[in-house]
Amino acid sequence: YVAPRPANTLVMLPDGSTVKVELATTDAEQAYGLMGRTSLPEGRGMLFVHTGMSKHAYWMYHCRIGLDIVWMGSDHRIVEMSPDTPPCKGKSSTCPNFGGHEPSQYVLELPVGSVKKHHLAVGERVEFQVQ
Repeated sequence: YVAPRPANTLVMLPDGSTVKVELATTDAEQAYGLMGRTSLPEGRGMLFVHTGMSKHAYWMYHCRIGLDIVWMGSDHRIVEMSPDTPPCKGKSSTCPNFGGHEPSQYVLELPVGSVKKHHLAVGERVEFQVQ
């Protein structure tokens, strides 16, 4: 597995607050994600950049913390959310999938409570630039 890059990409949520995110752009980075982390500080997150619009289901295998997960289309508009997504403590075969019901290109993982705190809603636009 490859550890993700430094959190040097800035994401602006619809309420004007900003989040510093690590980018996960390769298959290896996306597979590793936030595995093994024991915390995700406020104002930090991970942005998964997929090559195109598709239904991307996520799971929490080897995650040790809960997350708020936000799926966005190629236009950066929120298409689906999974707040308070619990970590999976069992075998990989017992971990449920979350999301993946709507086509998306970007997936943002945030600390639990972020969706509620920032009043995120489907249809809102999240601002970011990916190099």
